[in-house]
Amino acid sequence: TNNNVDMIVAQDIEFTGSCEYSDIVLAPNSWAEFESYEITSACSNPFHQIWGGTGIKPIFDTIDDNLIHREFSKRLAQITGDKRFSDHMKVYEGEAPNRTKSMIRRVFTTGTTGMGYNIDDIINGKYGEPGCCLMLFRTYPRTPFWEMYTESKPFYTPNGRTQFYNDEPEAIEYGENFIVHREGPEATPYLPNVIVSTNPYIRPDDYGIPEDEQDPDLRHVRNIKKPWSAVRTTKNFLWEKGYRFYCVTPKSRHTAHSSWATTDWNMIWNNNFGDPYRMDKRSPGVGEWQVHMNPFLCKDLGINDGDYIYCDANPADRPFMGWKPSDPRYKVGRLMLRAKYNPAYPYHTTMMKHATWIATERTVKAHEERPDGRAMSMTTPYQSNFRYGGQQSITRSWLMPMHQTDSLFHKAKTKMKFKHGYEADNHAVNATPKEVLVKFSKAEDGGLHGKGLWEPVRTGYTPESPLKDRFAEMYLAGQYVRVKI
Repeated sequence: TNNNVDMIVAQDIEFTGSCEYSDIVLAPNSWAEFESYEITSACSNPFHQIWGGTGIKPIFDTIDDNLIHREFSKRLAQITGDKRFSDHMKVYEGEAPNRTKSMIRRVFTTGTTGMGYNIDDIINGKYGEPGCCLMLFRTYPRTPFWEMYTESKPFYTPNGRTQFYNDEPEAIEYGENFIVHREGPEATPYLPNVIVSTNPYIRPDDYGIPEDEQDPDLRHVRNIKKPWSAVRTTKNFLWEKGYRFYCVTPKSRHTAHSSWATTDWNMIWNNNFGDPYRMDKRSPGVGEWQVHMNPFLCKDLGINDGDYIYCDANPADRPFMGWKPSDPRYKVGRLMLRAKYNPAYPYHTTMMKHATWIATERTVKAHEERPDGRAMSMTTPYQSNFRYGGQQSITRSWLMPMHQTDSLFHKAKTKMKFKHGYEADNHAVNATPKEVLVKFSKAEDGGLHGKGLWEPVRTGYTPESPLKDRFAEMYLAGQYVRVKI
């Protein structure tokens, strides 16, 4: 608990973990319910898409997110007497579906990909399917830097050319004035965060932080340069303490960030333990999260395919700062999940997809006290993907200094102009790392009600099952197919 935070307000279309810990929850319409126009595009397609006002009526007592912003700002202006609150959201004046047109027009007139388009023409289908138009790139498919290479247009850099050197004082201070390789701030068997280089013009400041510093916050702002010949002889203190397995946490194809992670149909198919009947009442819901592990690693640790295991990271700050084994919140925060054999992963590399909904004090209480064992809060609609813990139990943000300078010169993200310093996504702290060092230990048998082997292992339907060879022989011989004539 941070006593400096007086109030938390969440605005989500699902009852997420943020909502679970918020004082106030504001409920907006979903994409299918938008009553005013919305625009989107994606990295993976070259289209603008505009929609709104023609979908389903809001199912619950919800309104568009822009209307929440507008009315909230008006009320703040009334309470404080400061008109700037309401003036800030005047762009959303008017009624649906047209109240967002002026904002969309701003987006189009400040970026090349929409400049010149008429919003009503797009909505009415002048350029093809109603609501769609091609983004105005010079080539199709898009070719990055086409103008620079074919027309000698300048790059969006300080000197107009491809840039391999930064002269910002911070870049020189941090040892990143040239393109360099740093070892990860944690997930490496070598010295964490070390700059691997022999370049004599890279002269970083270590701020007097010793090489053997173990504090995570100090360690990841320290700048030490070594040649590879020296780096390869160093050791990560966590590796020496048994945290010898990388756990990567990439995005899931079945969720958009954290959206739909506990929607029942998605919770069934996004893992190997989906069961709409929840025959094993230990399962937090109709499915649960898993970590992919090399079978030989699991066997060395005495872990069977499908077992429940504990996954622990650096105890200095995880699962949370200042934890103790006697703290009831430690049981809530320590990550427990299913082990899934996957021969595709190297021995020291494991994978747990992110976008999960964490266990909370309420879901753990429900899991342990509800007759059906479901990890769903008894006082809110919050459902967890876990019995205990979550992705946040093992990961943390690394606030790398070069992501936060006020001086870095770069092109603005959504405008044809230059700017210095912060801009979200382009030049800012962004989410958590995709890797961490962990260690594993067995928690419970994977079999029904905590006894014996997980059923697919016992019946031979998984890699490394005792019966896998017999299953493979029958499958290849076509003996699982019966043809009636």
